Amino acid sequence: MNRRLFLGTSAAIIAVGGVLGGVQVVPYISSGEIQTSASSTATIDVGAGNVDIFDTSVSHEISLQVSQESLDEMLADYQEDGSKTWVKATITIDGVTIENVGIRLKGNSTLSGLGRTSEEGGPQAPEGVEEFTDLSEEEIAQFEEQFAAQQGTTDASETGETAETEETRGPGGGMGGGGMGGMTSVDADDVSTWPLLISFDKYEDGRVYQGMTQLALRPGTTVVNEAMALALTAETGQVSQQSSFTTFSLNDEPSTTRLLLEHPDENYADALGNGVLFKADSSSSFTYQGEDQTEYDGQFKQINGDGNGDIQPIINLLKWLDTASDEEFAEHLSDYVDVESFARYVATQNLLVNSDDMAGPGSNYYLWYDYDTGLISVISWDLNLAMSGSTDAGPDDEISMGGGGGMRPGGTTDTEIEGTTTEDMPAMGEMADTENMPDMANMQQGERPEGMPDMGEMPDREGGGSMGGNQLKERFLASDAFKEIYEQVYWELYEEMYGSGTAIELLDEIAASIPETDAVTADEIATEVASMREWITARTEALAALQE
Repeated sequence: MNRRLFLGTSAAIIAVGGVLGGVQVVPYISSGEIQTSASSTATIDVGAGNVDIFDTSVSHEISLQVSQESLDEMLADYQEDGSKTWVKATITIDGVTIENVGIRLKGNSTLSGLGRTSEEGGPQAPEGVEEFTDLSEEEIAQFEEQFAAQQGTTDASETGETAETEETRGPGGGMGGGGMGGMTSVDADDVSTWPLLISFDKYEDGRVYQGMTQLALRPGTTVVNEAMALALTAETGQVSQQSSFTTFSLNDEPSTTRLLLEHPDENYADALGNGVLFKADSSSSFTYQGEDQTEYDGQFKQINGDGNGDIQPIINLLKWLDTASDEEFAEHLSDYVDVESFARYVATQNLLVNSDDMAGPGSNYYLWYDYDTGLISVISWDLNLAMSGSTDAGPDDEISMGGGGGMRPGGTTDTEIEGTTTEDMPAMGEMADTENMPDMANMQQGERPEGMPDMGEMPDREGGGSMGGNQLKERFLASDAFKEIYEQVYWELYEEMYGSGTAIELLDEIAASIPETDAVTADEIATEVASMREWITARTEALAALQE
């Protein structure tokens, strides 16, 4: 598990620690200990001699030392305008201490628990949502609370309601399903819960840790669902990100358990082959914005390459999608996209019940353009909502936020459906009258409710922005031309993941690697693992029944 399939480069092993006279010598990496490679740019691999950070057969420990002033600055800047300010810190990874690393907050909707405010001083909706909604402060507060609850960030003491627990929801239904996604709680008053991006080269050019310039420290404690989704993606031969559980502490406070994740950087991209990697922004629209490449600066971030014209293949795809008829889409998609790879990506997101993939409100995906084939493929990213929803979704069912089939939050914003506008809709905290609503649960994936325009008819929104939906994925699933390849790879992947028992085997490996810490007991770990096992069993049985 935790494997990313690409050609890697080997690093020389440098001894950085040892035992002298029975006393452990702790290596300490400072800015003065810079080594240079044969290349023109200095490269310092400060973790080259240390145990592999993603080796799940051994335990890992990470500690951070950050001044209180810096922590206060990070929180204040985010609460003021959503800024994710870099600050300096000292990190110790498995006994190796490294000075002057950069850390900042990481995430979008995940950070809603930190209490970001709008320019008017009221509550701020999650990033990407505020760009295309015109809601009152009360509605934004309700939406943010609802959105946070879906990721386990709602404080029960604030809502006056009892938080949903593993005991109150089953593996086959409800928002959390297996319950693992409900552990991602972020508390402004508890810094140990903050999701962080760690940069080794922010303040020291050319510095890496075991070939990586950055690592992501995920929110939550025993987020087994995300670790499982990453491992299953890699196990089926698809590009993924490596991960491992670690004991984590900040400023010598009590330890907790966190998931450490590889963060795609230039080295990650270069190792994928001869091509260029782009990350979709959380508010990107995946729509044609014209030929001016600067119009896409806020849509896609280029990870590697020199940046001169590299985004043109994506612009070409978006321009073609903008005008292609259904017949042209079926005939010429393979001229732009690696169809088999894309079918595997789409099938995998369904099998993992991931409600926030490239079509989700967070626009979580990377695009890889291969210079050798001239084709684009999609790489999954941010699987924290995977394997935590309803277990009974089939290959033709849409996976929506909340775990089941249905319309994503805000999917009808600025659009009339059967004569109903957003002004007529109930408040977000209220239950809508479902008598005249379309039957979303039984709707085929790619099918639209009566009265809902397709992507090409949606009103334009200045600057892009996405409340969910992706025309490439939706048209692919709606096209009869790709039904055969989609269903073929779907059931092949089902067998690889669930039918063969691989998911349970990976769960056992992951469970053995989760450390008991001051904040997480062995019983809590066992409960989460048992819940995940129940979810996998229910998912396997539900899909097996569909094959009969």
